[in-house]
Amino acid sequence: MTSDLHLAQDDVVQTLLGLADLPMLLLDPDFQVIDFSPQTLRLFPLLEKNQKLNQALNAELSAPLYKLIDNGSRTTGPVSLAVHHEITPNQILHLTWKAQRLLKADGSTRGYCLTALDQTYRDKLEDELKKSFRQIRDQKMALDESAIVAITDQRGVISYVNDTFCRISGYEREELVGHTHSLLKSGFHGPDFFRDLWRTIGSGRVWKGEIRNRTKAGDIYWVDTTIVPFLNEQGRPYQFVAIRFDVTEKKQMQERLEKERMRSMYAEKMASLGELAAGIAHELGNPAASINAWLDVIESQYERQNLDLNMFMQTVPRVRRDAKRMRDIIQGMLTYARDGSRDPFQSEGVLTILQQVSDYCSYKLRKCGVRLTLEVPNPYLTVECRITEISQMLVNFILNACDAVQELEDRWIQIAAIEQDGQVEFQITDSGSGIPQDVADKMFQPFYTTKPVGRGTGLGLSIARSIIDNHQGTVALDPACPNTRFVITLPRLHQAESKDWTQEEKMG
Repeated sequence: MTSDLHLAQDDVVQTLLGLADLPMLLLDPDFQVIDFSPQTLRLFPLLEKNQKLNQALNAELSAPLYKLIDNGSRTTGPVSLAVHHEITPNQILHLTWKAQRLLKADGSTRGYCLTALDQTYRDKLEDELKKSFRQIRDQKMALDESAIVAITDQRGVISYVNDTFCRISGYEREELVGHTHSLLKSGFHGPDFFRDLWRTIGSGRVWKGEIRNRTKAGDIYWVDTTIVPFLNEQGRPYQFVAIRFDVTEKKQMQERLEKERMRSMYAEKMASLGELAAGIAHELGNPAASINAWLDVIESQYERQNLDLNMFMQTVPRVRRDAKRMRDIIQGMLTYARDGSRDPFQSEGVLTILQQVSDYCSYKLRKCGVRLTLEVPNPYLTVECRITEISQMLVNFILNACDAVQELEDRWIQIAAIEQDGQVEFQITDSGSGIPQDVADKMFQPFYTTKPVGRGTGLGLSIARSIIDNHQGTVALDPACPNTRFVITLPRLHQAESKDWTQEEKMG
């Protein structure tokens, strides 16, 4: 026992125990506690010296330690054992105990040193890491099943593609990795599109948009794309992750709907042109008759050999005026009849547009006894538009108003155009007393009409609204007006739709 006490009083041992930041127990050969480090009390607050190990600790804790010591007594090296200790009902520590047999000079056992390494926090981190790994694995699996995924470096060179990318594009993984997305270039998007894309992600911002690509077999497909830049410590992108979804069917459906809309617009335009045909003939008939009358006079004088040259020269400007009138009417009708849906937006004079529309409808207005007045306080007011579409829209409102008031005693239509806050506001007012709410709620729906069968297609107002929407404008009834008034607002300057696309087709 003296040697054991000497062991406990050894200066080196005492120093080591005092400095140890781990739980450490010194036992004599009979498993009696000789000394321990201060950290040991954190685990066993009631621990005292000169106690047997099974007295200092309960059987649940001491049994595995006895086993560990027993294993350690068969070797001169340390042995270890992982043990879970329940400190409190809510706190369980995972400790790895190590046992080292201490020898005397003659090789007999002097005692034992037990050291505990707390692995609770490490185990918690491992559990969290495994949980995070499972979540990432599951998320990746879900993403790979539903999305087209690619990773590129800062130059746009592909370093990873998932199976869905290969299946949609028709390329093998080996054909894509190490190359840029220019392999998929369809030629649909211009350089500005991709310049903007690279400017966006190059500045560390997320880019979103739709891109048309081409498969290895040459087929076209559309992808709804999100490109996320990953930034280094200096805030510069070092790689990009592109997540795409195949939206080819949606784009094809949109194209079919757009073609159907254009067919409907053209059919409605031809229907209104047919309604205006009598007026066109009348408008052409007047200057034609005038020209013919002047030619009769000149021919008669020539036959009598008394041609008056002064009168002839005075006649020429009048004939030219009538011919110009006919040419303008024909040109206006040709312009009105053509498909202008793809025309560029150009600055047009508002007063000129309204005068042309008034000419188109003049015969119908006279036939129905309807007075049309135009109010444009600023004769130089302009609007950027597609004139053929705006003309069609205004003609439709005038013809509808004409039909609505033709049974009234007081029949009139007024079109006012004013500039307000960078917009042009058209107010189309007629002498009617308004539109019932139930009709107002449905009048812009396709094929809805209140006219008798055979008198309307039900597409006019729907197409008019579509034209206004395409011009970034609005249309509404004015509930404060005692008469029927539509208010159409168009921006004076058309804002080109932002192209969410950019530089070289590396990320196509």
